[in-house]
Amino acid sequence: MLLPAFAYIMTNMYPSLQGKVGILTGGTSGFGYAMTRALINQGTKLAVFSVDELPDASRAELEAIGKGAFVYSTKDIMAQGASEAMVAETVERFGQLDFVIVNAGFAIRFEESLLTLPLDKLVASMRTQFEVFPIAFATLALAAARVMAPRYATVKPDDSGHRPDSGAIVVTLSETSLCPLRDDLLAYAAAKRASLSVMESLAATLGPQNIRVNCICPGDTDTPMLRQEADQLGRPIGTFLAEAAHRPLGRIGTPEDIAQAALFLASPASAFVTGIALVVDGGGLAG
Repeated sequence: MLLPAFAYIMTNMYPSLQGKVGILTGGTSGFGYAMTRALINQGTKLAVFSVDELPDASRAELEAIGKGAFVYSTKDIMAQGASEAMVAETVERFGQLDFVIVNAGFAIRFEESLLTLPLDKLVASMRTQFEVFPIAFATLALAAARVMAPRYATVKPDDSGHRPDSGAIVVTLSETSLCPLRDDLLAYAAAKRASLSVMESLAATLGPQNIRVNCICPGDTDTPMLRQEADQLGRPIGTFLAEAAHRPLGRIGTPEDIAQAALFLASPASAFVTGIALVVDGGGLAG
């Protein structure tokens, strides 16, 4: 359940999201589930797509927050025609589309040195990571933009040139988009860096259509994926979290930290923000 203070913030900080319709991929755990809860708390209508099943307890919690405000579908974002299908299902269910948050993905980690890793394994891993990150991102963003552009390109500016509303596309990336990481995540980091380039290109392309495109770059965050990584590396999770918390703000991130960033970038509160990488890492890069 949401903590009372966090629930208050999520309900009152971004009232302009009330009545918006969005797509979120990868919404069953971690960042995605925190985003789903926060968005529904804002009064949005949300189509959530994930390759994983939504647990019964999670579904019950979401329905309690906003019954009828979300629809969940099992969908592989790498499947042929998945992007077009997600957009079509959302518009059919809710009648419009205002924002997209591309959050789904997974990391392939090499368990042997790059100097001994079979090159065909490297190639296969690179192809998979590019399919799940920059390719899935670009196709969903453009499929959504083709629906959003006719609506948002016609929003009239006021006397100062400011448009009161805009479409929004947000993609969850990683600090690996901005700085080198371990060699065992070479394919993952390369795909995330490519997604950063896609984001920048789409921001330039879709800006004239009054659609903003931005990304979130989380640092270490206490999610099931991070805990799985600690287990794979054979390190106690407590030690892993303590080491990861050595940053200027003195703690590791939470999924709710990332959800707040997503709310900001999806809402008109960021009306003059496009083409940026919003780093949410407690000052990790600075430190």
